[in-house]
Amino acid sequence: MSSKINVCNIIFGHLNTLKDASSSKISLVDVFTFFVVPLLFGALVFVSGFKLNDSLISLLVNFGAIFTALLLSVLVLVYDQSSKLSERNEKNNVPFYTVKKSLLDQLYYNICYSIILALVLIFMCFIESITRGKLLDLASFGGPKLDIGEYVFTPIVVFISVHLILTIVMIVKRMHVLLTTE
Repeated sequence: MSSKINVCNIIFGHLNTLKDASSSKISLVDVFTFFVVPLLFGALVFVSGFKLNDSLISLLVNFGAIFTALLLSVLVLVYDQSSKLSERNEKNNVPFYTVKKSLLDQLYYNICYSIILALVLIFMCFIESITRGKLLDLASFGGPKLDIGEYVFTPIVVFISVHLILTIVMIVKRMHVLLTTE
């Protein structure tokens, strides 16, 4: 993969932010919240046979596109705050400088990750819409015919949507902490 589009460092950077602040170990509560809960929603959709329709796909694509634009502007704000924090710390010691700098760095990864996730959501909505109604014949494996859009891509779209919403809530909470503490 071209290094220009390799986003692995952003993904690993984001995953690194899911640590317990006191122990620096991966937080099981965070893993449950950000991965298991969306997985449960995806599994529920799979089991229930829920189907996405064109209006829901349109809504999710708009959600992804709007949040991509908004998150890009927040990314600029985080960069600006980081630069200002470093400048202020050079002039006189800023209280809790390392904590604030760490929070800004984590926000950077969280926002970049959310932008990538929103783009993946848009792409998965596209794939779901073109595979809707296409059947995967599992008869040779002793199974039924499955609608690929309904049983493969709809749960993926739901997983990504819930995961993205939870990550955006985390970003909002971190921005609130950053901007309300002195």
